[in-house]
Amino acid sequence: MVKKPVFVFVLLLSFALVFTACGKNDTRIRIGYSDGFLSAALFTAQEEFSRSPLRLNIQQFRSSSDIAYALLAGVLDTGFVEAEKLAAFAALDGFDRLAVVGKVTYPYGATMVLRKGLNVRLHELGGLSIAASAPDCVLFEEFAEDAGRLGADIDGINIVYMAFDAMIPALEAGVIDAAIIRGSFTVIALHAGHSVLYQNWEVEPGDECCPAIVDQSVLVQLARRNRLELIQPLINAMVSAQQLSPDELRRAVANNTVIPFEILQGQPVPEFSLADEELTAIFIEAAEHHEDGHEDDHDE
Repeated sequence: MVKKPVFVFVLLLSFALVFTACGKNDTRIRIGYSDGFLSAALFTAQEEFSRSPLRLNIQQFRSSSDIAYALLAGVLDTGFVEAEKLAAFAALDGFDRLAVVGKVTYPYGATMVLRKGLNVRLHELGGLSIAASAPDCVLFEEFAEDAGRLGADIDGINIVYMAFDAMIPALEAGVIDAAIIRGSFTVIALHAGHSVLYQNWEVEPGDECCPAIVDQSVLVQLARRNRLELIQPLINAMVSAQQLSPDELRRAVANNTVIPFEILQGQPVPEFSLADEELTAIFIEAAEHHEDGHEDDHDE
């Protein structure tokens, strides 16, 4: 764990370098985020910047797509975009004016969430409607294997296929009884009042629903190239924040969102680290492979 004086020293040294290079006229960093529970490093850095000459203007957006468009329009200096959307935005005009500077990773995991008010056990799933992302998704396969080993009979369940981001709204609407979700959706589900029946964090990624891309990246931090020097202290602070204890990072999220600390305690902590343009190339290649695979399926 990093001692506070070391953390502050790194931050102040970054400030000195930035002001030497850029002067003192432009000291506001405009930042966009959408997923609060994945922003532990950002919130921790924000606390340190409260005592600095640099000002952070942090804005929460409803979706990371809006963040990407705001970056392209020059409304933001930096922001966090869902990794799986990176390839699509890389094809837009103006993307060359953006740089990849960081990523947030979170384990895929295999999690079964029950809709609020439903109280069943693994051997009582027969007749329920359960969402999965695809017939051969590794998360569902892992769940089915574990459930069978524990004596559960899942032959009688009604499997409903849908995208991960549609599962929690479907639970809210009562369309489904349960869902096999990615680990990064668990905090959202718990905060909405649903419950976790099953979790396995030892899932090996490598299929279309959970591709083995750069340590299971969920968010990519983009920045405008003409603002890279200004935001460097922010990046340094977020990297340093990762050396704090998991509970300190969870506390930063709880203090800056409506998510209770107790919900965060039972889940992994998102990890921020540096990244570069190579990450974009990997996601573009993965997207092209995904599209080619679907075209082949259609031809057959």
